[in-house]
Amino acid sequence: MKKIGLMILLLLFMKSGWTQNANLDYKNAIKIYNLTSFEEYNKSKKPGDTSSNNYCYTTTMLKILQPTIAFQWKNKKNNFHEVELTSFMLGKLGTKTEIKNDTSNDRQTISGNDVISTSLSARYEYILNFNKSKDRKFVPSLGLGINPYYRQNKYLPKISTSFPTSEQYLGVKLFLTPRLSYYLTSKLFIDINIPICFGEIYYTIDKYEDPTLTIEQRTTSSVDFREFPKIFSGRIGIGLKI
Repeated sequence: MKKIGLMILLLLFMKSGWTQNANLDYKNAIKIYNLTSFEEYNKSKKPGDTSSNNYCYTTTMLKILQPTIAFQWKNKKNNFHEVELTSFMLGKLGTKTEIKNDTSNDRQTISGNDVISTSLSARYEYILNFNKSKDRKFVPSLGLGINPYYRQNKYLPKISTSFPTSEQYLGVKLFLTPRLSYYLTSKLFIDINIPICFGEIYYTIDKYEDPTLTIEQRTTSSVDFREFPKIFSGRIGIGLKI
């Protein structure tokens, strides 16, 4: 009887090995995503705002085409780890308004700024696969992700009556991500997912370089936490098994 029981256990083990989803039979993959996102932030003060009025400043960001790259690897439980570089940017935007004298052709700048923007953002996600035992091309999964980021904007005025200002954000977003992968060939697959941000904590530093203010008055900072912030995003990508 012991031999029969051992044989049954061996057959069950062999059957479970036979029924593994062959599409998940790889160790690593590279993905290229397009990330579409919308975000909204509210602030009660802007750098340099010394008024006592109860203003509320709103900033919205819509990104329709934003290519990102990710690396994925599998663990022993047939689930995935994934890291993604979601943003890496350093740029400068200049604007100015001038008055032109038609007689002398001279120009006088009356307003304008150089805006230097820096952005660095990455994501780590643990992905639970659901179709592990059935040999299906469609594989649903659920990801739990963390997204640390840093953003900075420096405003350098082009007229002497204004002063440089800057704003910095250092924060972390938490995501729950329903996913659906479709395996096209033995090497290529498509990944569609909708990250849902359920929490965010961030530290803000605002600076206003007005020499008439004290050092303490030139800098303000705050820590904020938001539950289910106004952040909406979606990703579609193509993966290559390696």
